[in-house]
Amino acid sequence: MDFEKLGEQLNMNVEDLSLRQLKAAFPTLIGADELKRMEIPKLDWFLPNLVPVGLSILGGPKKLGKSYLVLQFCKDILADGCKVFYFAGEDTNTLQKARHEILNFEDTKNFQYHPGRHGEFASPQLFRSKIEEMLNIHRFDVIFIDTMNMALTPQGMTPHRSDDYSYYAAELRPWAELAVKHNVGIFMVHHTGKAAHQHYPDPLDHLLGSTAITATADWVLVMQKTQDGQGASLYVDGKMAKSQEFGLEKVDGIYYRIVGHAKDLALSRKKAQQEVCSCIKANPNIKQFEIVKKLERSKQNVSRAVGKLIRGGYINGTPTDGYTILETP
Repeated sequence: MDFEKLGEQLNMNVEDLSLRQLKAAFPTLIGADELKRMEIPKLDWFLPNLVPVGLSILGGPKKLGKSYLVLQFCKDILADGCKVFYFAGEDTNTLQKARHEILNFEDTKNFQYHPGRHGEFASPQLFRSKIEEMLNIHRFDVIFIDTMNMALTPQGMTPHRSDDYSYYAAELRPWAELAVKHNVGIFMVHHTGKAAHQHYPDPLDHLLGSTAITATADWVLVMQKTQDGQGASLYVDGKMAKSQEFGLEKVDGIYYRIVGHAKDLALSRKKAQQEVCSCIKANPNIKQFEIVKKLERSKQNVSRAVGKLIRGGYINGTPTDGYTILETP
């Protein structure tokens, strides 16, 4: 008898038994082999490199134009057939209407807006539960909250001014979980808070609570003045994509827009629409869930492309009955 081989076999059996016991005690544990086989979905974007599914936070100094930039994001997302809720905690109807007119805001059917901090959104204790209640009643794709302090600080109290990790981590984590639960984008606007004139090697360090924010949020954007003070830029970074920096140019001396953003967005939209069109052409009467499987794209991504193609008169049909080509874009 090979006692050495028998000993090895016994050790393996004991080890297998202990692993099974461990899994029984901690069912959420994942082994390296299991992780390797797991299919992890790619970060899905409402706006490429700007607004993903998940929690995003945009920071910047006061009066630099963060709210204008966010409304441009809303406008682009609405153009893709998505539904947007915008909480403007620091605005009045007069100011919001003026901004809409300046930006030539046209599609208002899928846009719901709440001005000021009153009514259902007066208390931060109720704020998140009210947002979830809204999502259960009506499907919004992206929730914009301007500003973050309105959702975190009780009315009448001074906003949190420290850089305390535990405070921001505890307050933001439930928002990140809410975004994952409902597969939506939650986008918060935050003041940089730290000395704006001070130069930090990492733009993210300008944010109050920067360590907790970068650990909790899926995507972080920082709007900042250039060192000569004559222009501005937008730095973006996140967990699942490379950091980038966009140039910003001023329009009519009022607000900034992203240089090159429209081109990237148009290319991304066109690619998705072309792929969906080719799929329908090759598979007449294909249903929407089948397109999702064939193209290995997210449901939302395919739904947006289909909606755009139907409105453009390129395809006809319904998600359950299937689609046919009318005209190739």
